[in-house]
Amino acid sequence: MKQPLVTIRNLKVAFGKGASRKEVLHGVDLDLYRGEILGIIGESGSGKTMTGMALLRLLPGNAHVTQDELRFDGAALPALSEAEFDGLRGVRMAMIFQDPVGSFNPAKRIGWHFEQIFARVERRGMKARSETAPRARAIALMQEVGIRRAEESIDLYPHQLSGGMLQRALIALVLALEPDLIVADEPTTNLDKVVEHQILTLFRALQQRLDAAMIFVTHDMAVAASLCDRIAVMRAGEVLEVAPATQLFEAPQHEYTKLLIDTARALSRPATAAPSIVKEPLFEVENLSLTFPPVGPRAAFKALKDISLEIRKGEVIGLVGESGSGKTTLGRCLLRLYDPTGKITYKGRDITRMGETGLRKIRRELQMVFQDPGGSFNPRKTMGQSLGEALRLTGLRDKAQLAAQVRALLERVRLTPEHAGRYPHELSGGQLQRVAIARAVCLQPSLIVADEAVSKLDVSVRAGVLDLFREIQREQGLSMVFITHDLEVARYMCDRIAVLYHGELLEIGPTEEIFANPRHAYTQTLLKTLDHSLGGRDFGRAGYGPKVA
Repeated sequence: MKQPLVTIRNLKVAFGKGASRKEVLHGVDLDLYRGEILGIIGESGSGKTMTGMALLRLLPGNAHVTQDELRFDGAALPALSEAEFDGLRGVRMAMIFQDPVGSFNPAKRIGWHFEQIFARVERRGMKARSETAPRARAIALMQEVGIRRAEESIDLYPHQLSGGMLQRALIALVLALEPDLIVADEPTTNLDKVVEHQILTLFRALQQRLDAAMIFVTHDMAVAASLCDRIAVMRAGEVLEVAPATQLFEAPQHEYTKLLIDTARALSRPATAAPSIVKEPLFEVENLSLTFPPVGPRAAFKALKDISLEIRKGEVIGLVGESGSGKTTLGRCLLRLYDPTGKITYKGRDITRMGETGLRKIRRELQMVFQDPGGSFNPRKTMGQSLGEALRLTGLRDKAQLAAQVRALLERVRLTPEHAGRYPHELSGGQLQRVAIARAVCLQPSLIVADEAVSKLDVSVRAGVLDLFREIQREQGLSMVFITHDLEVARYMCDRIAVLYHGELLEIGPTEEIFANPRHAYTQTLLKTLDHSLGGRDFGRAGYGPKVA
C-alpha cells in the first residue's frame, strides 16, 4: 500500500495563555502523497495557511501546537531538533508565500538570493555541484518563470520589481531547490491568467519530474479544479470535506462547499447593467508616456507609451493586463504620483505640470485603494484613529462629531462600531479592505483608483467587497479606475475595459463588447482563459498537465 509523504493527525494550534487561549486549528487530519497536489480552499481565517505553516514550523513563538501525528517521509517531525528540522526546511520542504516582499532581504539584490539557495543545497549535500555558474543558472530559472530582461532584473533590489515579477522570482527560487514538498500559499495571486497558466504548468511539470508533493492554498476555484488532484475544504479551523477535485465540484457534500461554489459562479457572470453614463469626461489623457531613468545596471525603461483615453463621470473603467503591463503606473500617473509626459486634463484643467501646491488642493478628490490593505494603515493606530485623521482633512474637529462619523462610516461598509477600537493586525484582510474603502470615500472623492483591491481576498469576502464598491460608486456617482488581472472581476465591476500590454493601450471599449468581440490577439488570448472558469466550457481542464492516476 502506498505510504503518504505527509501525515497530519489531530493537528491543533492555539494562541494565548490560560483563560485567554484561543484555538484556531481544531484537529486537522490530512494525508499527502508523492506526486500529488492537494488543494486547500476556504474563506479567510479558515486555517488554510496556518496548516502549512504549522507543518513547516513557521508559526510565531507564542503558538501552541499539538498533534497526535505529524510525519514527513516517515520521520516524526515533532521529535526533530531545530538543527535537524533546518536540514529539511528550505531544502526538501519549501514554502511559497502569498506576499513575496517578506521573503526577500530588501538590502540584497535578487541574484544574491539565488546564490544563497544554491549554496544551501550544496552544503546539505542534497544535489551534486552544478558545472553551470550560479548566475547563469539563476537567469535561466528567472526566464523559465517568465521574467523579462532577466539578465538585468537579477541585479535589481526587491523593491525595484513589481509585485507580480517579485512573485515570479520567489517561485524561481523554490524551483532552484527542487524540493520533495512545496507548500504554496496563493502563489499566483499577483499574476495575470496567461502568466498564471505558464507558472502552474511549470509547477505541474516540475512536480511530476521530481515526484514531489504540493499543498496548494488558493481561493481560485478554477485553478483548484484544474491543478489539484484532491481538494480539502476548510472553515473555522476544521476540515469539512476532502474529495477528488472533479467529485468535489460535481457533487459537493457539505453545505459550506456548495455555498463557496455558488458564490464563485455568481462572480463569473456580468453584474447588472449600470445606469446610463454621463458623457462628460472627468479625465482626458492624451499621448501619456512615462520613462523610468536608469538604475544601476538597468537601462532606462519606458513604462507607458503614448496612451490616450478618457474617464467619464460616474463610470468604472477597468485596466487589465499582465504584471508589468503598466496598469498601476497609469493609475498613479492619473493621481500625479509620477511626472509623465503628454497631457492629463482633470475637470477641464491641465494638471500634467501642476506643482505640489496646486495638487494639494485636489488630492482629496483623488483617492487610491491599495492591493495590500494592511500596508496602507499605521500599525500603531486603531481603525477609528485612522478614519479620524482622514475626516479631519474635511475640516471636522469636534470629537463627538468625529466619533459619530467614524461609526457611520464603519456601518456604511458593513462593519460594527466595535471595529473602531481595533488595530490593523486584529482585522481580517476583508475587514481591512472595507476600512480602506471607508477612508477613501469619506473625503467625497471624484475618482478612486482601486489597485488590485480584491486580489488577495477569498471568494466569499471578495463578492461582498465588490458589491460594496459598486454600491458606493453608484450611490455617490463617483468615477473609478479598477486595476485587476482577474477578468471575471473586471466583467463583474466595469462599464468599460482598457487592455494594456508592455505599456501600450491595445484596445478599449464597453465591457461586453470587449468580451464578445476582442480585436487584438493578446486580448483574445486573455479571454480564452475564461473557458476554464467556473462557468466556462472547459472548467477543470486548464491543461496544466496530467493529474495523478
